[in-house]
Amino acid sequence: MQTLPQRIDPAPQAFFFDVDGTLVSHRTKRVPPSTVEALDELRRRGNKVFVATGRSMSEFHFLPLQDLTFDGYVLVGGQEARDADRNVVFADPIVGHDLDVLHEEFYARRRPILFYESVRMYINLVTDHVRQVEEEVSTPVPEIDEPCPDLPVLKAIVYEDSLREDDLMSRLPGCKATRWHRGAYDIVPAHGGKVAGIKALLDHFGIAPERTMAFGDGENDADMLRFARIGVCMGNGDADAHAAADYICGDIDDDGLARALEHFGLI
Repeated sequence: MQTLPQRIDPAPQAFFFDVDGTLVSHRTKRVPPSTVEALDELRRRGNKVFVATGRSMSEFHFLPLQDLTFDGYVLVGGQEARDADRNVVFADPIVGHDLDVLHEEFYARRRPILFYESVRMYINLVTDHVRQVEEEVSTPVPEIDEPCPDLPVLKAIVYEDSLREDDLMSRLPGCKATRWHRGAYDIVPAHGGKVAGIKALLDHFGIAPERTMAFGDGENDADMLRFARIGVCMGNGDADAHAAADYICGDIDDDGLARALEHFGLI
């Protein structure tokens, strides 16, 4: 971590927030009231507030985010970006050989694999392991379905620990894996990830990367925390996020996010 002054000059204009473990506590199943107030104050001061999450727009109906207003969305681990009206401004699907390999694995049903498209998500196999992972992130068990040839696959999730991860990833030269849970990891294009979606929104709004601040808690947030002018890891974050951050704030359930923004004089 670098030593940061409490007053950042120039001040950030664009703020990116992970959802699970950063905005939403899976202990209380809600957004801390202090976080709601802090994001409202950021927007009142003329800043842009964005989500940067592995989730898709279709999942927002069951997430407890109704009290928050966003100026844009980085979704599906950075493979899609949308404006405030939820119009798609960027999409980067998995293609070619890598998609063929993932389709083969999906239909072979050797392991649970979930596919994300822009408007739906579906899995090939539901196991007790899948149920446990989804329960721990307050998510309904995905429906079993099959890919539609005309709909791009933006991201895949593989539900297994790291012991077999290389078995599949060695056959996906154009992709990379980032872990968001001890029992599941994302597969996205090698050039993808949350930073790709963030860059798309910054271009869309004409904001320089030097005017950004990002908050996250997981391995899949690490690139985002390194990219932002100020990367903040939640106190409840994992080792990869801690190592990537410029600043470690308090736990999500101890008002860590709001206290960090106060620390830097941003609210």
